[in-house]
Amino acid sequence: MTTPSPISATTKLAKALELHPDVLEYIISLDPHDFERLRLPVMRKLMSPRISLGRIATMTGTPINTLLKQIAVLSGATVELSTTEVVSTPSSSERPAWVANATRTVNLLPMDEMLTGDPMPPVMLEVKKLKPGEVLLIRHRWESQPFYDIWAKMPGLEWFAESVSDDEWQIWVRRQ
Repeated sequence: MTTPSPISATTKLAKALELHPDVLEYIISLDPHDFERLRLPVMRKLMSPRISLGRIATMTGTPINTLLKQIAVLSGATVELSTTEVVSTPSSSERPAWVANATRTVNLLPMDEMLTGDPMPPVMLEVKKLKPGEVLLIRHRWESQPFYDIWAKMPGLEWFAESVSDDEWQIWVRRQ
């Protein structure tokens, strides 16, 4: 019998959720606004394979090793502790002038309200269509941090996000 691999910052949430039912409750408790939707099987199926434990730590402001150790306590898993915190934030901390130049919008708010559908395909379709200098505005109920890891691997993209209300984030993506 093989020993399961230890959980780490790169472990996907889906794997952690398989370890023990209490892991779900712990993750939700870290940020109910963002993670309450994990109670719905369709949202758990869509979100959990895409988001790493490191990303969850960043989103919730929880030190990654604290998060890993708590999951280990709940599940009995072994842990590979991280030597660095996992952070991937918007490419700019101040609102850049180019956000005023959005040429198209992906409005995810209706999908978000119904907690149905996968935001990844419509967003990524529009991001891939961006020509140099073009700006896409994404309206979403949550900050789209899981996209940051994807966009960071796509050459020539920069983005900026801001909360405009308790239930809306606006995220601008520009192809340089």
